[in-house]
Amino acid sequence: LDDDFTYVEISAVSAVNVVPGSAGLDIGLDQNKLNNNWESVFSYNRYLFYKNAYPGNRLVRVFDPRSNSGDTALVSKTVSFTPGKFYSLYVIGKDKVDVLATEDNFGTLNPGYAKFRFMNLSPEAPKLTLTLNDTDSLSVKDKAYKDLDNFRNIKVSEVYKLKINGVGVAELLGDFKPEEKEVYTIYASGLTSSSDANKKYGFQIIKHK
Repeated sequence: LDDDFTYVEISAVSAVNVVPGSAGLDIGLDQNKLNNNWESVFSYNRYLFYKNAYPGNRLVRVFDPRSNSGDTALVSKTVSFTPGKFYSLYVIGKDKVDVLATEDNFGTLNPGYAKFRFMNLSPEAPKLTLTLNDTDSLSVKDKAYKDLDNFRNIKVSEVYKLKINGVGVAELLGDFKPEEKEVYTIYASGLTSSSDANKKYGFQIIKHK
């Protein structure tokens, strides 16, 4: 028996590109790229599924592979991963790129329910409120840019009418049909000042997996 063997409980990390207008970025932990070459381009609003990551302090860096200074990171940030925990890295910003790291604490997933949270990742938007079926108990109110919210339970028996409102911005409308024991992040993204399809203000729904 090899007494030197130590079992290390792994962390898990996913990533989302929320930089308006970005055609494709590279994101890495230390020397390892998260967006593998066999996956599609890590473009605007693209979600990378959870991957195993060693716990501890890890250097997160984001690069623009198309730039002449391709070796210069757009952002470098140390993120601490706890063994057994799940994390998401949201690459955000407008004039300057940043990384918002969240610990994805799902808690217990109960039969008949899913979980969701809402994030305002639109750099030009005011505080935003998400409502589902105009039900006050399902609303997430007055979320400023980069504000974090805990995951909430939601019954899975119906399609919810989704509405995102803020002072002086267009109302965003859509449908949200949660599935049992799944976990979702709904986020607003884009620039309220742009009509460019790859930059404009809108929302996305991520199913965490």
